[in-house]
Order: sequence, then C-alpha cells, then structure tokens
Amino acid sequence: MAGKGEVVAAVDFGSHAIRVLIGRRSPDGITKILGYGSALSHDCVSFGAIQDADAAGQAFASALKDAKRMAHERIYSIYCGIQGMTLKSNIYEGKVQIENEIVKPEHLVKARENASLSHFSPDARPVSCVMSEEWSVDDMRVSDPIDMRGGVLRGRIRFTQLSVFLENNLRACLEGQGLEIADFVFTPLASAYGCLTREDRQIGAAVVNLGASSTGIAIYQNGSIVEASAHPWGSGLIINDVAAGLKVSFEEATDLVVDYGINLDLHEEKNKGAAVGKSAEARDSVPIKLNRTVTGAPSTVQKHYLDHIIFERSDELVEQICGFLSDKKLLHCLPRGIVLTGGGASIINQDILLNLKSGIDTRIGVPVGFDELPEPIDAPEWTPVTGMLNYAFTHRHAHRKGFGAGYKNDNSFISGMRRFFERFFV
Repeated sequence: MAGKGEVVAAVDFGSHAIRVLIGRRSPDGITKILGYGSALSHDCVSFGAIQDADAAGQAFASALKDAKRMAHERIYSIYCGIQGMTLKSNIYEGKVQIENEIVKPEHLVKARENASLSHFSPDARPVSCVMSEEWSVDDMRVSDPIDMRGGVLRGRIRFTQLSVFLENNLRACLEGQGLEIADFVFTPLASAYGCLTREDRQIGAAVVNLGASSTGIAIYQNGSIVEASAHPWGSGLIINDVAAGLKVSFEEATDLVVDYGINLDLHEEKNKGAAVGKSAEARDSVPIKLNRTVTGAPSTVQKHYLDHIIFERSDELVEQICGFLSDKKLLHCLPRGIVLTGGGASIINQDILLNLKSGIDTRIGVPVGFDELPEPIDAPEWTPVTGMLNYAFTHRHAHRKGFGAGYKNDNSFISGMRRFFERFFV
C-alpha cells in the first residue's frame, strides 16, 4: 500500500450503536472510506460511558471485524470519541517567548503545556484537539504559526476534561482488540468537523448532534469554536415514552418513532392555544397494529395517541435545545443555521420542528469531505465518526509537521512489527 496514503480508523461509542470507520487519505488530499461496521449497543453504553464491559467489547469487536474485512487493512491504532456527563470543555490560554524570533514546533508544544496547567483535576486529565486551536504571534492571529517571526506565541487551546473512569474503560475495551488509542476526540467537535463546510464555520453555524442518551452542541463563529458541550437529553427519551405508553419493546418503539415521526399539526394546534390534538384525534383515528405487547395490553393503538407521545417529548427536547442556545445568547447569531446530526436527526420532521421553534434555518447534516461515500454512511448518525476520521488526518498532519522525525505511521506494517517485538521480546 506504499504511496497510496495513510490509513486511519475511528470509533464512536454511541448509546444506540457502536460505529467503526477505516479510511485512507491519498497524498493529493482525497479521503476515501475503506471499510465500516456497526453493532447495536443494547444498553452497554450510555452517555459515552461503558455500562457493561463484556457486552461493549463484543459489540466493538463485531463492528471492527466488519470494517476490517471490508477494508482489507491491518489496524493497530484507533481514534476514539468521548462524551459524558462529567466532561467539561473550556478554552485556556498558553503563551511562550519565541527564541531566535522564529516559531518552531517546540514552541507550540510548550504553549499547549502552559495552557494545560490551568486545567487541573485529580480525577481527570486534559485532552486537547488540534482542530480547535487558535494561534497568534505578537497578538496577530495566524492559521499556522510554524516558521512565523515574532516575539511571543500565544495559543487559545480548548481542553476537554477526560475522567479517569471513562478513559480507563474505553481504553480497556479497545486494547482488548489489540489496539492502541491514537487520540481522543470530543464527540460534539467531531460532529461539527464531520458535516460543516469552511463557509459554515466562518459565517456561523450550530451543530446539534442528537443521540440516544445525549445531545452534543458545537457552535462556530468567525471560524472559531465558541461552544462545545454535551447534555443528558436525547432522542432515546422519545423511544422510552413510546415503549412505556404502548407497552412494547424498545426495538418496536424505535420502529414506530422512525416510521411515523412527528405530527406537525400538533405544533400548529398548540401554537393556536387550542386543546392539543382535539381535531387531530378525529382526523387520525387510525388503528396501528402492534407486533408484540406485554400480557394484557391492547394489541392496537390509535395513531393520534402515538402522535401525542412522540410530539410531547420531541417538543420538550427542542425546547431544551433552544433554551440552551438562548441562555448562551447564540440563538440569533447563526447565519448558516442549525445542522442536525446523530440518529435523532432521522426522525421525520425533527428538523422542521426545531426550525419552527427556534426560528432558525435547520437542515440535516450528513458527512462531508469524502470521495465516493458509501450509501449506508451517507446518513446523519454516521456524522460523528466521519468527523473523527477527518480529525484523524488533520491530527496526523499536524503531528508529522510538528515533530518531524519523531512521527510514525501507527497503522503501517513497520509499526505493526515494532509493536510485535515490543510485546513479546522487550
């Protein structure tokens, strides 16, 4: 495979599914998906944290196996998304005097280290992300400070607080398949990196990654990330309500939510101040046959009842998103609108409801920046892990440029041999 570019892998531990991607970027900058795989989480992951180590390991192994079989590539390291209730993402500043008045890679390293000193916690460590770094030389912003001339290098570095518990369990799961972690990526940032264009980032846009147990929000203005956070509410709440109200399994509830989506007539009636759903009940008195309910529960349900359940929880979820944006005074600072990603984005009319409630143009986000994207990957739920893959190539380029001879291709044959000898002979 020499001369064809580097191969990288990425994994997204979602509450609904674990997804793995393997890709290659050619020397001319074209990125191609080589293989992909997914496996249902079945409650072994919640809000980015592993709940059942054995089940998570089996699901990851299954997704990885499918991706490797398709890619026909050996994988030794992988980029991993992180998200959780205890994670915090903030910007810290680090500066350093420039010896000889020329910025070298070691100056960037020192600036990152200085910034990280402000981010201390005994039960967590700071994880930075090269795609969220901002640099200035003598207070003049530059996109790439290497070889710039000046007296002081200043970096604004976004760090995510990675808890020891979260890291140790993710690391154990990945190392169980013989893989090293190349880097961690904050999932809300990865989602943005997976679907936003350069124009989106420059003009101003928000990415709302609507997962099963959490919602990640990342906001760009003037090319900079001004917000990146995760919240403990997601589309799984809609499924839970349907499963409870209709007394069906989570799997059947998921199918019902996806098949029927959100009835926007209920939003219109609610806005008019009418009793929600009175006219809809007469219009939508259509029985829906349920495949399997608990003993004693009805085997059919009126469509208007299902519509009520889906709408009420979806409306609440959208209120939470709009409330957060409003509290941050960002609701009306998004000329390129809101981009909805994650599995929840596939619910019919979810984007329209968010548009109606927020007053901001809303669209479904799908992966960008790839050549010949396979059809199953061209979907909003794959956006976070494709963003991790995009980040992986950016990270490796920065690492290679910043450390020169110290850089190594983690998935090369030589690296594989090095690991073999280190494991068995050192």
